[in-house]
Amino acid sequence: MDLLLEVGRQISQTLQDPQVSAAYLAHFLAHAHAESLTTPDYPTPVARVAQALLKLSLHQVSRIYQVPSTYYTWPLSQRALSMLAPSPAHLCKAVVLENKRWRSSLHRSSPCYCVMVQYVHSVDVAKLAEYVRSVVEGEGKVAKKHFNFRLADQETTWRKTGFEKNGVCPFGAREMWPVILCEEITRLSPPVMWMGGGHVDYKLAMPVEAFVRATGCLVADVSVPNAESD
Repeated sequence: MDLLLEVGRQISQTLQDPQVSAAYLAHFLAHAHAESLTTPDYPTPVARVAQALLKLSLHQVSRIYQVPSTYYTWPLSQRALSMLAPSPAHLCKAVVLENKRWRSSLHRSSPCYCVMVQYVHSVDVAKLAEYVRSVVEGEGKVAKKHFNFRLADQETTWRKTGFEKNGVCPFGAREMWPVILCEEITRLSPPVMWMGGGHVDYKLAMPVEAFVRATGCLVADVSVPNAESD
């Protein structure tokens, strides 16, 4: 495992070079285009994701990966290498956070937000609350005491999106709350992000720019690095 981690670190360092990063992105897009010509037999929620990608013309720049059922027992470096992701920092997830003090009569912001955050980072709920209060609501219009973001329960997420834990995806959801992309993701090199693909055993990857353009998401500094990550 130590050798695996070292190999992963060396690959990540090499991909920081602008020319290597550009070559990686070109290789990724070439494979995405080739895969778009196939019609895999996906589970129903993943098929919804694939159909949404097609409607948004993202199918030629995105890739869907099936991962083993043991995927979440692996360290982040092994997960990244299994999909040829450049580094653990490129692995992201959709976290649904609910403002427990939301009131329709008081707020114009959404009661919940789907925050895209890296696995090597965590959402800072204080930063999130301040961002929503000052930028979405408008500075001074709603007092701080009316914001208390906490992780939404799985039943709420499932009922709204049709996706279960570790499979939540902004594409193909029954409905989706506003999406916020953690700013750190926009600094990835190569600029490709991985996320849930509608099912725990499927992951979706696409260029960060394509994600931002398709979702119309907000981009905000609402995450902090984890104390330790592999």
